[in-house]
Amino acid sequence: MKKIHRLKDSKDFQKVFQQGRSCANRYLVLYYRYNNEGNTYRVGFSVSKKVGNAVVRNRVKRLLREIFRLEGEAIEESIDFVVVARPLAADLTYEEMKKSLVHVLKKSGVIKKGAITKKDGADD
Repeated sequence: MKKIHRLKDSKDFQKVFQQGRSCANRYLVLYYRYNNEGNTYRVGFSVSKKVGNAVVRNRVKRLLREIFRLEGEAIEESIDFVVVARPLAADLTYEEMKKSLVHVLKKSGVIKKGAITKKDGADD
Protein backbone atom coordinates (compact mmCIF):
# COMPACT_ATOMS: atom_id res chain seq x y z
CA MET A 1 0.00 0.00 0.00
CA LYS A 2 1.39 3.40 -0.95
CA LYS A 3 2.31 5.95 1.70
CA ILE A 4 -0.29 8.34 0.33
CA HIS A 5 -2.98 5.86 1.47
CA ARG A 6 -1.73 5.53 5.06
CA LEU A 7 -3.41 7.17 8.03
CA LYS A 8 -0.72 7.55 10.68
CA ASP A 9 -1.27 10.68 12.75
CA SER A 10 -3.01 10.23 16.11
CA LYS A 11 -5.11 13.35 15.49
CA ASP A 12 -6.43 11.85 12.26
CA PHE A 13 -7.37 8.62 14.04
CA GLN A 14 -9.23 10.64 16.68
CA LYS A 15 -11.12 12.62 14.03
CA VAL A 16 -12.29 9.41 12.39
CA PHE A 17 -13.36 7.87 15.71
CA GLN A 18 -15.14 10.99 17.00
CA GLN A 19 -16.61 12.54 13.85
CA GLY A 20 -16.99 9.50 11.62
CA ARG A 21 -19.47 6.69 11.26
CA SER A 22 -19.00 2.97 11.75
CA CYS A 23 -20.04 -0.39 10.36
CA ALA A 24 -19.16 -3.76 11.79
CA ASN A 25 -19.40 -7.50 11.48
CA ARG A 26 -18.12 -10.21 13.80
CA TYR A 27 -14.50 -9.85 12.64
CA LEU A 28 -13.95 -6.16 11.84
CA VAL A 29 -15.18 -2.69 12.77
CA LEU A 30 -14.83 -0.05 10.05
CA TYR A 31 -14.82 3.61 11.05
CA TYR A 32 -14.95 6.08 8.19
CA ARG A 33 -15.08 9.83 7.71
CA TYR A 34 -15.30 11.89 4.54
CA ASN A 35 -12.52 14.46 4.35
CA ASN A 36 -11.57 17.40 2.17
CA GLU A 37 -7.83 16.74 2.30
CA GLY A 38 -6.94 15.54 -1.16
CA ASN A 39 -8.52 13.15 -3.59
CA THR A 40 -7.54 9.78 -2.19
CA TYR A 41 -8.56 7.48 0.63
CA ARG A 42 -6.39 6.90 3.70
CA VAL A 43 -6.42 3.83 5.94
CA GLY A 44 -5.23 3.14 9.47
CA PHE A 45 -5.33 -0.18 11.29
CA SER A 46 -5.87 -0.96 14.95
CA VAL A 47 -5.24 -4.49 16.19
CA SER A 48 -5.26 -4.84 19.97
CA LYS A 49 -3.42 -7.36 22.11
CA LYS A 50 -6.71 -9.22 22.56
CA VAL A 51 -6.29 -10.45 18.98
CA GLY A 52 -3.06 -12.29 19.76
CA ASN A 53 0.67 -11.92 20.10
CA ALA A 54 2.75 -9.63 17.87
CA VAL A 55 3.11 -12.24 15.13
CA VAL A 56 -0.66 -12.70 14.87
CA ARG A 57 -1.40 -8.95 15.05
CA ASN A 58 1.11 -8.18 12.31
CA ARG A 59 -0.31 -10.95 10.12
CA VAL A 60 -3.80 -9.47 10.45
CA LYS A 61 -2.48 -6.01 9.51
CA ARG A 62 -0.56 -7.41 6.53
CA LEU A 63 -3.68 -9.16 5.24
CA LEU A 64 -5.78 -6.00 5.60
CA ARG A 65 -3.11 -3.85 3.92
CA GLU A 66 -2.89 -6.26 0.99
CA ILE A 67 -6.67 -6.32 0.52
CA PHE A 68 -6.80 -2.51 0.49
CA ARG A 69 -3.89 -2.44 -1.97
CA LEU A 70 -5.67 -4.77 -4.39
CA GLU A 71 -9.20 -3.41 -3.98
CA GLY A 72 -8.29 0.26 -3.55
CA GLU A 73 -9.55 1.41 -6.93
CA ALA A 74 -13.08 0.36 -5.92
CA ILE A 75 -13.16 2.76 -2.96
CA GLU A 76 -14.59 6.26 -3.25
CA GLU A 77 -12.06 9.06 -2.90
CA SER A 78 -11.53 11.49 0.00
CA ILE A 79 -12.40 9.09 2.81
CA ASP A 80 -10.39 8.26 5.93
CA PHE A 81 -10.79 4.74 7.32
CA VAL A 82 -9.78 3.08 10.56
CA VAL A 83 -10.15 -0.70 10.56
CA VAL A 84 -10.31 -2.30 14.00
CA ALA A 85 -9.78 -6.06 14.09
CA ARG A 86 -11.76 -8.08 16.61
CA PRO A 87 -10.23 -11.16 18.30
CA LEU A 88 -12.00 -13.60 15.94
CA ALA A 89 -10.09 -12.05 13.00
CA ALA A 90 -6.91 -13.80 14.14
CA ASP A 91 -8.00 -17.14 12.67
CA LEU A 92 -9.21 -15.92 9.27
CA THR A 93 -7.63 -16.94 5.98
CA TYR A 94 -6.93 -14.35 3.30
CA GLU A 95 -10.18 -15.13 1.47
CA GLU A 96 -12.26 -14.95 4.65
CA MET A 97 -10.62 -11.66 5.64
CA LYS A 98 -11.28 -10.23 2.18
CA LYS A 99 -14.91 -11.32 2.33
CA SER A 100 -15.31 -9.74 5.76
CA LEU A 101 -13.68 -6.44 4.76
CA VAL A 102 -15.64 -6.17 1.52
CA HIS A 103 -18.81 -6.84 3.52
CA VAL A 104 -18.25 -3.89 5.87
CA LEU A 105 -17.16 -1.65 2.97
CA LYS A 106 -20.38 -2.45 1.09
CA LYS A 107 -22.43 -2.02 4.25
CA SER A 108 -20.97 1.46 4.74
CA GLY A 109 -21.65 2.43 1.12
CA VAL A 110 -18.13 3.64 0.30
CA ILE A 111 -17.54 1.30 -2.65
CA LYS A 112 -18.07 2.68 -6.14
CA LYS A 113 -21.11 1.22 -7.91
CA GLY A 114 -20.35 -2.07 -9.65
CA ALA A 115 -16.70 -2.06 -8.58
CA ILE A 116 -16.62 -5.36 -6.67
CA THR A 117 -18.68 -8.30 -7.86
CA LYS A 118 -20.13 -11.06 -5.71
CA LYS A 119 -17.42 -13.51 -6.74
CA ASP A 120 -14.78 -11.02 -5.55
CA GLY A 121 -16.24 -10.20 -2.19
CA ALA A 122 -18.96 -10.77 0.34
CA ASP A 123 -22.37 -12.27 -0.21
CA ASP A 124 -25.11 -9.82 0.68
